[in-house]
Amino acid sequence: MPHVKQTTMTIAMTLTACAVTLGAFATPAQADLGGATASGVRAVAIITADGHVVRSKGVIGARKIAVGQYCVRLDSDINPASTVPVATAQWSGSWGTSVHVRPDNFAACGDSRDVFVGIGTAAAGARDTGFHLIVP
Repeated sequence: MPHVKQTTMTIAMTLTACAVTLGAFATPAQADLGGATASGVRAVAIITADGHVVRSKGVIGARKIAVGQYCVRLDSDINPASTVPVATAQWSGSWGTSVHVRPDNFAACGDSRDVFVGIGTAAAGARDTGFHLIVP
C-alpha cells in the first residue's frame, strides 16, 4: 500500500476511534428526559394526566398545578415567549376536549421558561388529561 494511502487510513481509523471514545463519555442533555427523537422542533413532550413526562426533547420537567392545569418547563435555551407551542389532548374515549396553551409567562406557572397548558370541556370544565406538546 502506498505510504500516503496508508497514512490517510491510519488517520481515519484514529479519528473514528476518538469519536467512538468521546461518544461513550457523552451524557444526554438534561432536557431529554424520556429520550424522544424529534428533528426539526425545539421541544416536544408527552405528559401524563398527573403531570409526569413520559418522553421529551427540550423539556426539563412538567407539573400539574391544579385540575386540568399544567406547567411545562422548557430547556434554558428556549424562550417560550418567542415560540408558538401546540398541544393536543391524549385520547380519553370522548370528544369535546379543549386544550389551551400560553407561552407568555402566565402567572400561574411562575417562571418565564414555562408553557402553561389547560385542558377541559365546555360542559364539565377543567379535567386531568394527558397531552402532547410541540414547540417548533
